[in-house]
This record gives sequence, C-alpha cells and structure tokens, in this order.
Amino acid sequence: MPVSKNQLQRLIRLVARLKENRYPNCKSFAEELRKSDLDENVRMACTDKTVFRDILTLKNEFKAPIAFDRGRNGYYLKHHGWTFNAPYSRSEEELLTAVLGARLAENIFPEPLRTQIRDSVDFMLSSDNPDFLDKAQIDSLVIIPGMRKMPDPATFMTLFKAWQEHELVSIDYEDASDALTTRRFEPHTVIFYEGLWYSKGFCHLRKESRTLVLHRIKAIKRLGKYFEPDPAIIKTATESEIFSSETVYDVNILCDGYLKKRVEAKPLHLAQTVKKVSKTRFKITVPEISRYRLVTWIMRQCGNAVITNPPELVAEIKDFARKILKEHKR
Repeated sequence: MPVSKNQLQRLIRLVARLKENRYPNCKSFAEELRKSDLDENVRMACTDKTVFRDILTLKNEFKAPIAFDRGRNGYYLKHHGWTFNAPYSRSEEELLTAVLGARLAENIFPEPLRTQIRDSVDFMLSSDNPDFLDKAQIDSLVIIPGMRKMPDPATFMTLFKAWQEHELVSIDYEDASDALTTRRFEPHTVIFYEGLWYSKGFCHLRKESRTLVLHRIKAIKRLGKYFEPDPAIIKTATESEIFSSETVYDVNILCDGYLKKRVEAKPLHLAQTVKKVSKTRFKITVPEISRYRLVTWIMRQCGNAVITNPPELVAEIKDFARKILKEHKR
C-alpha cells in the first residue's frame, strides 16, 4: 500500500518510540504529535484512530512484531531485530540536520565513533546531495569545543557499549590524587560536559552513585553481568547535579554589570532572578543549585561575585580565600 509523506513521517517517529521502549499508545502518541505540531511546526497532528491505523500498517505492511502490554498500557516490539525498511526521499532540512550533527560529532566524540557517524552521513549524501551543501559552506560552520583531554578510544567504546547494553564493568580508575583503585561500575549515563566525557553510575566500591572522568580510566573490562537502569541516577545527570547531589537553597550573590550579563546568558538556574541594588551592583537570587557547582563557580569569578547567603557557604568561600592568600605569600 502506498504511504504518503506525512504518514511516513509519523511511522518513522512511531518506530523510534517503539525502539526506545517508550510504550506509546494511540492516545499518548497522538498527543505527542499534536504537541510537536505546535512546538516544531512539523504538521503531523492526527487523531487516535489514525495512530491505530498506522500501527496496523506497521504490522501488516512492514511485518513489525508489535504487541500491546496491558500493564504498561502501551505498544512494544517483541524483538528489536526488526528493521523498518521504507522508501524515503530526504528533504533538504533533514540532510542539513544530518550534516550539522556529523559536524558537531567530529568535534566532540572520540574515535572510532566519530568516524562511524561521519561515514553514515557520507553514505546518506552519496545518494542525496543538494547543491547548498558545498564543502566551503560546511567548512565555514565552526565548532570550538575548547581545550579538553579525550578518553582512550578503546576505553570509550567499551564503556559506551556497556552503557548501551546496561552491562557491569570492572575498571582501574585513577582519582584526582593519582590513587589507582579497581572497582565494579554500572554506567547508567554517558555525559559530555564542558569539554570532557563522564559517566555517572553506581560504584560498587563506594556503594553509592559516582561520576567518573573517562580519561582517568586506565583499564576496563565488560563483566557479562547486567543491571537495571536507575531513573534516580539518570535524573541527576544535569549541570546542577552531575558531580554532587548536595543542594543549597536561597542563594544570594552580588555582582557587577559585566558578570550580570554573563549570568543572564548562561544562567545558574532557569528560575534565577537578577535585581539592581545600586548604580553598579546587582543581586542574583538562585532558588537552588549544587553546592559543588556554586562553590567552583564563585571561585572562578576571581572576586567579582560575592555570596551573601547561605551563611555556611560564605564561611567556606572565606576559608578558600585565606588558603589561596596564604599559599601565594610564599
């Protein structure tokens, strides 16, 4: 049966949700499409009945092994070996998106993943290559990820595959004090943050969640034992909680106009407020933030940010300042 372009776009998104084990149902997927129609202007909104017909199309026309889970109230794939093979001519917008993604990957991912992504896009462009994608224009898209230390390619791919398959690993890890320890680790997340690669997961040595820097892993081995991804750990893989779950509340910071503009461009919290308190001073109020992130951020401002609340953080910053002053008197 011929498939229209709009239906094909819906089918592609529906298959993606099934592959991701999101258990979509007719109502939830129709709501997602309506939201996408408003937010992304993709023109895929449809009714619950249309979604049901799409599911039947996948089952009958493309032999998708789709079943319904009553406990989760959603559809799923009985096995993930099935491939959705549909003839599709990519639009210029989709090709541009793929090229932009590959360009970004070239500057972020270690080998061999970087080359795999690049090769996939090159293969796509071998059959669909619009005129606007000339080499000069692609080269003029510049991404500067900053100075960073890349993890060993073999180490990265071993951990990356263990993360994909939820597999326990044994690692030799060098901490900030150069102490080397062997530990079993569950990689619940893979994170790229401020130019470095991390994994936050459960450390069996410390019996708690830990964030490890990938370039400090000196040896790694997959153990063939598997874990269940923990939503509580994954939820903390954010800028505010990547390193520490300890949170401070009702933070007040005084700063000048220059730092105010920087904080507005890169907020400490989405609900922060900035209020002018004098001709040259501003007060930043942050409802909550990771203690680790706040302290390191204050120290990086070289005295241009003055914390006034909470009191215990004021005392901690003063102690750091005294230590720096003492060390630099030598």
